Order: sequence, then C-alpha cells, then structure tokens
Amino acid sequence: MLEDIINPTPARQLINDFYYQLPNNGSLKEGLLSCERRYNEAITCSLISVDKIIEALEHHAWQNRKVIEMYQEIKQELIQIRDDQMEI
Repeated sequence: MLEDIINPTPARQLINDFYYQLPNNGSLKEGLLSCERRYNEAITCSLISVDKIIEALEHHAWQNRKVIEMYQEIKQELIQIRDDQMEI
C-alpha cells in the first residue's frame, strides 16, 4: 500500500485525484462523507472518466489503438480495486 502512495499506478492516481476533491466529514466509516464512502465514489468517478475517454478515442480507433488499450488496462485495474474494496 505504501508503494501506491510513493509511486501510484495510473488507476490509483486517478482514484486519488477524485478522492481528494470530494468533501469529507473526518470519519473513517460513518456518514455520507466518510473516507470509505469518498474512496468508493472516487473509484466510480474514475471508471466513468475512463469509459468516457475510451469512448472518445474509439471514434478515431485506427489512430488511437495503443492509447485505448492503455485506458482499458487502467479500467480493468479500477474494476479490480473496486471489487477488492467491496470485499472488505
């Protein structure tokens, strides 16, 4: 987990970008603005963003195949992070 802070993957960086923009109530698990809830919302926002990027790039797929593949890999990691989070 420390590695995610020091050298985050693109998926984790995207989650962090959203996470730190969301309001919080200072609680780890209680309330609508808890850290746990914000983290889950950041994952959802990240998935929506990556889907929109992929959708936009697919309009010019012949030029952007490598970029699309990169974002699809990020999306898969985001899904895995979300699924792992739901198991906790």
